[in-house]
Amino acid sequence: MRKETTNVTKKQSSRSKTHAARQRSPPTQDGASSSPSSSLQQADSSSSRQSLASCDSSSSSSSSSSSSSSSSSASSPISPALLLSTHQQALAFLFHTFIAATPFEGYLSSFYLPYSPDSDACALAIDATALAAYARHARQHRHQDAARANYARALSRVNKALADPRTAVQDQTLVAVLVLALFEATVFQDSGSSSSSSSSAPTSWVAHTWGAMQLLMLRGPDQLASSSVARQLFAHASNNIKASCIQRSAPIPQPFLEFDGRVRGLLNGHDPAVPLADLLHKVCAIKARAREEQERSMVLLLEALQVDQEIIAFCDAPPPTLSFTREPFLQGPAWTYQRIVHTYASLRLCKLWNAVRLLRIFLLSLLGDDIAHCRVDETIAEAHTLSGLKEYARKHMAEVASDILATVPSFVHTTEYGSRTFLSAGRCLGWPLGILELSTVCPPDASRQLTQNGIQGVETIGFIYFT
Repeated sequence: MRKETTNVTKKQSSRSKTHAARQRSPPTQDGASSSPSSSLQQADSSSSRQSLASCDSSSSSSSSSSSSSSSSSASSPISPALLLSTHQQALAFLFHTFIAATPFEGYLSSFYLPYSPDSDACALAIDATALAAYARHARQHRHQDAARANYARALSRVNKALADPRTAVQDQTLVAVLVLALFEATVFQDSGSSSSSSSSAPTSWVAHTWGAMQLLMLRGPDQLASSSVARQLFAHASNNIKASCIQRSAPIPQPFLEFDGRVRGLLNGHDPAVPLADLLHKVCAIKARAREEQERSMVLLLEALQVDQEIIAFCDAPPPTLSFTREPFLQGPAWTYQRIVHTYASLRLCKLWNAVRLLRIFLLSLLGDDIAHCRVDETIAEAHTLSGLKEYARKHMAEVASDILATVPSFVHTTEYGSRTFLSAGRCLGWPLGILELSTVCPPDASRQLTQNGIQGVETIGFIYFT
């Protein structure tokens, strides 16, 4: 080692000149790379640039010191990653993961400034929701108290904004209300059945959704005509309102239906759900009537059948913007249902198609599961008519189940070791898959698929499915 050090010392001047020349001239394609990884590889070579730098630094020569500094800089270790606070991690999770494939993804970041004043209800609502979502995802429930404190402050600021006619119609106010609804959906824990898909939704979420409906009507149609963001907000809030009504089997309020009909033309090309609006309204009305009637009338069942066939016609000839690919039969991964897989241009499009299938699930469940409650009038229907409806429901539910299960791979990440985890956007599967699991007309093999692959364990927020 001493001999090596002596040799290096004798040649340090010439090496310094050579090294400086290399620093000034651009690297050749076959020469040493200037990347950090290449520098580290050179430092570990037998000639040991690290040792050279150490030896050069002990020399009194100024040119030697320059060479040592350059070599040491090239071979220094990479700086450790920055440590992020819990608040920063929560915001990153919200913007990059939690709201992926939702309408929030298209506009929410533009309404958030990290150093907003304490009076900014929108920023407070985003902070609260980010922390709640991150705490749930990371299972760090100690952060929930801080999230709720931010929520309470945001709610106070929103109420103050709503009391002023000028601020009540601003975009920031509506965004804050939508984010507060997302917070309620995030922290809601369904204490009912194993699926959050059946009938329950948090009261506060419904209240915020209803508040958004009032704001939409207060804002009027003029903002939609002049602002693309206003159109995004209307489409988002409107879909939430309709999802809430379907979730609770409640009719869509007539004043909002009329307002929605007047402004729908302004949303063409901006909201992919516009072509589904009429079908969505019909299904919602049927669900509301079914809840009101103690016994199912044959008229209601036949109406459900007719609407289901209208949805089939839509699926057979969808708009070009909604097209997707059915992969060749039996070409999917071994763990998928019947190895059937669909491919979509985006997760948003995949969710939209599952929303269409969810509408069919509601109708087919009425025809299949609820047919026992039908009031049979022998002058209107015979027993074989009811039997035929049940068989229709069983056959078509098998098709719908297959189509929905074919979308599961879109929401699953498979690691290099073969383990599978759901993407955050996969929580939208909870509602349709939960109903399928409980349905008496769902194929038994499809129900087994839900259990065998842990699909029913996906973290769900079913009642915000249409968002």
